[in-house]
Amino acid sequence: MDLSRATFRGYKRDGGRVGVRNHVLILPVDDLSNAACEAVASNIKGTLAIPHPYGRLQFGADLELHFKTLIGTGSNPNVAAVVVIGIEDGWAKRVADGIAASGKPVSSFGIEGHGDMETIRRASKTAKDYMQWASELRREERPLRDLWVSTKCGESDTTSGIGANPCVGNAFDKLYEHGVTLVFGETTELTGGEQLVAARCRTPEVRDKFMFMFNRYQEVVNRHKTSDLMDSQPTKGNIAGGLTTIEEKALGNIQKIGKKCMVDGVLDKAEVPSGPGLWFMDSSSAAAEMVTLCAASGYAVHFFPTGQ
Repeated sequence: MDLSRATFRGYKRDGGRVGVRNHVLILPVDDLSNAACEAVASNIKGTLAIPHPYGRLQFGADLELHFKTLIGTGSNPNVAAVVVIGIEDGWAKRVADGIAASGKPVSSFGIEGHGDMETIRRASKTAKDYMQWASELRREERPLRDLWVSTKCGESDTTSGIGANPCVGNAFDKLYEHGVTLVFGETTELTGGEQLVAARCRTPEVRDKFMFMFNRYQEVVNRHKTSDLMDSQPTKGNIAGGLTTIEEKALGNIQKIGKKCMVDGVLDKAEVPSGPGLWFMDSSSAAAEMVTLCAASGYAVHFFPTGQ
């Protein structure tokens, strides 16, 4: 298949990235702000609230990853503009300032000192203005290299490694040749196949960083496991689908990176890649967490092959 002249229709953002969606996000900083965000989204049709259970009593690396994920999500090129709502003005502003660096419109609102109703009123007015502005944006033809694509599989069974995952791998091979920015992860689900990934790393430095990330995760697993990866890998659903070991699951999982792609770099959670190619992200194997981290890293399209 000749993709040398292939294009897609996307929304070019001020920072140079290109999205395939045009969302106006209503983004809560913490779980106490979920209701206000959902109320704003209910008031202003077409906006998207993304409630979550985080943002309070976190500290250290956990809190920093929380902020990094929120800022990355708001900065994603699929997002046209963002309304940030938090309990505290300071944290809401911190998230908004981080998103503003991407060049897109963003406003923040704190609930303390104003109350829910007044915050919802003020945020709804801003969301309305953003929605009207975003509705006037138009897609344009963009080269394939402007596309960022992530992948994660789910509900794996005996067909995953011979059907859905190789299909994604075939697509990755084709996209890789045309400068598309790609990512895969699911660190624990490479267990038993990690050397196959290491052998695909472009340089010794990339290989060493990949193995460091992999071994770091394995150390956490080994500290807490009861039998096989804390009785979580393979899952009960995987076993019902015919998989018997994490090694079997890993060999199917690795099919998603194709046969021609080299691993060009390694990312920590929600880290933004510095260039095109195939990247590995140290990440959870849980679907919601992994896809969220990919979005926070800037990926605009996600391939999610499933088994049963």
